[in-house]
Parts: sequence; structure tokens; C-alpha cells
Amino acid sequence: QLTNNACSLVPQVLKSCTEFIEKHGIVDGIYRLSGIASNIQKLRHEFDSEQIPDLTKDIYIQDIHCVGSLCKLYFRELPNPLLTYQLYEKFS
Repeated sequence: QLTNNACSLVPQVLKSCTEFIEKHGIVDGIYRLSGIASNIQKLRHEFDSEQIPDLTKDIYIQDIHCVGSLCKLYFRELPNPLLTYQLYEKFS
């Protein structure tokens, strides 16, 4: 499970990844294309270890899609989706 910093409204993993994508992610399909699985897992492990990884490392710059993939993974693993089950009928 990706770590969620309880004292912040925006989890660190999302804050770091979105800031990085806004700065370096001007590429086609940033959220559509998947990153390399091993890079995604490495990045996830760094966040799970309560670290804020250096996203400017070549491994992440060269595979920027792994950063977008980690954001998508975070949202997929939420216990209750952003569009909550309780509000699903209103959305549809």
C-alpha cells in the first residue's frame, strides 16, 4: 500500500509526482502509456519507505511514464474510490 501522509490533505506521493509531471511531463500520453513495471515498483518502494525520492534521477526522467503510472496505481488502490460508492448513483 502506498503511504498516505495523514497530516497533509494531499498525499506526498501525489504531490511529488504531479509537480514532477507538470515540470517534465510534456509528452504525449503521460497518463495513457504505462511506465516500466520495475521502475514503478522501485518508485513505489521509495515512497512506501517514507522517503521522498529524487525524481530527477535519469531512471525516472527517461521513463517519465512510470511517475504517471504510480499516480494511477495510488488511485486504484484507494479503499474508497474518488467518486465514492455512496455518490455513484448521483454521478451516473
